[in-house]
Amino acid sequence: MHRIQFLVSIVFCLITAASASAYQGVDYQGADYQEANYAALDEVGAGSLLMPSDQGYTPFVRSQSEFDVQVNGLVSRVTLRQSFINPSRQWVEAVYVLPLPENSAVNAMRIRIGERVIEGEIKEKQEARRLYTQAKAQGMRAGLLQQQRPNLFSTQVANIGPHETIEVELTFLQTLRYDQGEFSLRLPMTLTPRYIPGLSRLPESPEQVQGWAFPTAQVTDAHMITPPQTHHAAADQLQARVRIQVTPGYQVQQFQAPYHDIDVTRLSEVYQIRTRSEQVAMDRDFVLRWKPVAQQSPVAAYFSEQVSGRDHGLIMVIPPATADGISVAPRELILIIDSSGSMAGQSMIQAKQALHMALSRLRPQDRFNIIDFDSGYRTLFPHSTAASPAALRRAQGFVDGLVANGGTEMASPLRWALTQADAEHVDEEQLEEEQADVIAQIVFITDGSVGNESALFELIHQHIAHKRLYTVAIGAAPNGFFMRKAAEFGRGTYTYIGSTDEVQSAMAELFGKIEKPALTQISVQVEGGAAEWYPQPVPDLFVGEPLLIKARFDQPPAAVSIAGRFAGQQWQTRLQLRSDQQAAGVATLWARAKVASLQDDGVRQGNAAMHRDAIVALGLEHRLLTPYTSFVAVDKTPVRPQDAAVQQAQIANRMPAGSRQPAPAVGYPRTALGLHWHLVIGFLLLGLALLLWQRAEFGGQAHAELA
Repeated sequence: MHRIQFLVSIVFCLITAASASAYQGVDYQGADYQEANYAALDEVGAGSLLMPSDQGYTPFVRSQSEFDVQVNGLVSRVTLRQSFINPSRQWVEAVYVLPLPENSAVNAMRIRIGERVIEGEIKEKQEARRLYTQAKAQGMRAGLLQQQRPNLFSTQVANIGPHETIEVELTFLQTLRYDQGEFSLRLPMTLTPRYIPGLSRLPESPEQVQGWAFPTAQVTDAHMITPPQTHHAAADQLQARVRIQVTPGYQVQQFQAPYHDIDVTRLSEVYQIRTRSEQVAMDRDFVLRWKPVAQQSPVAAYFSEQVSGRDHGLIMVIPPATADGISVAPRELILIIDSSGSMAGQSMIQAKQALHMALSRLRPQDRFNIIDFDSGYRTLFPHSTAASPAALRRAQGFVDGLVANGGTEMASPLRWALTQADAEHVDEEQLEEEQADVIAQIVFITDGSVGNESALFELIHQHIAHKRLYTVAIGAAPNGFFMRKAAEFGRGTYTYIGSTDEVQSAMAELFGKIEKPALTQISVQVEGGAAEWYPQPVPDLFVGEPLLIKARFDQPPAAVSIAGRFAGQQWQTRLQLRSDQQAAGVATLWARAKVASLQDDGVRQGNAAMHRDAIVALGLEHRLLTPYTSFVAVDKTPVRPQDAAVQQAQIANRMPAGSRQPAPAVGYPRTALGLHWHLVIGFLLLGLALLLWQRAEFGGQAHAELA
């Protein structure tokens, strides 16, 4: 009888814990956002974060974001302003997780309260948090800006007074992307919810309950990268104003924004671009593209900046663009398709179209296979198969039957694709002979919405061998950091598809690259003095891609020579470096490139923190946000009465446009015993029940022995 009671207790605790942990993939519309006071949650539609108040529930509204962009040559400087409004009668701490470009160098942060401006200071990460926490406890206004991923940051603003507006302003630099004769600029505005692999661990502090996911062994900071999101923001919320000024130094054929309507005004050598609507919904990335007129297409460019007596340079060189007359060797093409829940909607439609396009490029002498994955994975064939008409018909039916659901377990399908071909051969000499004649290529189609990026980079680095990995980013808001870095570690390139209209052209461009030789074994030699330049090692370059080098020189350089192998022949070029083209921010971009190189080396060595001290030093010297340095701004005058409590309010991001994935749960006010703490209580009850069960078992055995 006692055992039955204990079993019932355990089942009850498991049900309690399971119901409390069912926050993943659930659209908590009842706790979403709205604009007025509500007596109860069941009166709420959607639109703002809700906080308890005397009148019921009061919304916390983030009023607006503004992007002011200045483009000069190859460098863009972006000022992002975000206004936080507290319409309640309570003191509030705002928490907002925001996406930025994966190559952004954040080098300034300030807080504006009316006419007052508080400049942010760069500090070592733990020191910045200590200063912020202390200021928050003492009732001072304070702001904290931290990097969670190279493309994901968090802002916290403490002690926003009743009916008060506080503006947070941050500045970041980035280099433009140049590909196939076209420049482009991307401004992320939201994110796709990241899949968190591994078993959740009990939170060790209140901070670990602010995301919709708990930390796991594989993603120890899951709570910091899983902000609330919503499908139902009101029309005037989660909006952005975008203004861009481009001074390219050449004439432009046409500006295009594929996902937004824009107006372009030319004033002499300056182009002014703004969205046709005063504000746009922050549910997809903003992308701007432009091409120089044909006769002004660049073959090389050099921009310089002197900081602290040191010269810094940004060098772009365009390698040979054609390989006419060169036959394409037979290839083995492995297509990996992500059919997890985050791909539901337009992303899955785009992915299927991309797969059909890839299959249409196969020739009879090629071999291929398809791997479909979500929570698990399956392959179309046991091993790569000749691209016969029958095999291609079977593949097309396989693609048509794909349905998006489940988790995003990438590691196993990636490992299979990277290792299965080699595992089919036991004769090493035969393997080497076949590899000499066959190009092994992997095309990975996904939105990249995972939280364990570093582990996947390490997996790719360890097993890539002679293969090449090409990533295709799908959807309105993919994880650009993962997609670009996975391609870099895989010695390939990446492609972005943001709408069904782009599938045909984007996949044609990708196969135009992978069907032609790459520029390999690239070396760089600076003439006129020593230099420290990045990236190192220089990645292989595909047709239409430039070599972009950020360098710091001991003395002004005279020239740079670049050499490599292209289509089996030696290729080289020499660029005379003239310092008359100055560009503010080049030194910061060099420091950002060095940080990225050090982090990549940590992945290759299997020790992500091995260069921590060097990264901290770079961050402090260049006022640069890094994984180990943060910006903190503190107004020294206390404003909140010590007896007044502070509520924490998490600001939601919009779900990406076209996504059918349910929105993750929103956060709860820190002073309330929210959903996540019910999970903690459930596990504690479970532990107590198991302890009682063990004692009962022990007692029963002892009683039997005495009898």
